[in-house]
Amino acid sequence: MRPEYQKVRPLAFLHRVPSPLFDRLVAEVATARLPLFPYPVEAQDPFALFPCLAPLGLAGAVLAEALPPPKDLAPSLSLEAEALEAGLLDLVVPRVGGLMGQYTEGVALERFLSTHFPGAKGLWLGPLRPSLAPFLRPLAQVSVVAKSFAEGDSFLARLPERARGHVALRPEEARALSLKTDLILYAGGRLSLDLLQPFHALVAFSPLDRGVWERVQIVHPPEDLLGFRVRAVLEGLGYPL
Repeated sequence: MRPEYQKVRPLAFLHRVPSPLFDRLVAEVATARLPLFPYPVEAQDPFALFPCLAPLGLAGAVLAEALPPPKDLAPSLSLEAEALEAGLLDLVVPRVGGLMGQYTEGVALERFLSTHFPGAKGLWLGPLRPSLAPFLRPLAQVSVVAKSFAEGDSFLARLPERARGHVALRPEEARALSLKTDLILYAGGRLSLDLLQPFHALVAFSPLDRGVWERVQIVHPPEDLLGFRVRAVLEGLGYPL
């Protein structure tokens, strides 16, 4: 059945603080004329809504920030492979017999890298996010700048063995790695400009100073990743674009 002839269903968007993901989701739903009505809900306890999704006729619940699956819902909550791999979920959809949890941020990152940077060598700068490490697998190699070897090695261990690069602890080690890198993965915090090269591409998970754009070949701001995440959310709801 074509989307315009389907019954419009509410889609809860659960957040603690306002998120640009909501506006992007609303725009995509409107453009594609999907039978969904996204509405924001400020929720300190998102899990409290999950048992109500099916009884209330909701299409699902999107979490602005991914969370570990709630243990008390384990009997009725199944997880897609990506959510199991990350240990997080950010989309819950009612299914026959229970709920299905998905991790769309990871799916979106993997698809983004497969589209734009397959086989590139990456360097992760900023706070480490182990839940995203498995989804860096489209890259040929990933290295990290970390506070300790144990922290960096634990992050890399979540990647396929062939993609595990090096851990840099000192500034000179980071600079040496940056010269062998195609892609900077910036996760926030202070960004040392001397690590950036004119041949670098940069993917930003957090907002950047405008001065950074002049130091590298191309920048993909957080908005570029949001587009892929919205498409992963809609696909998880049964509306592939």
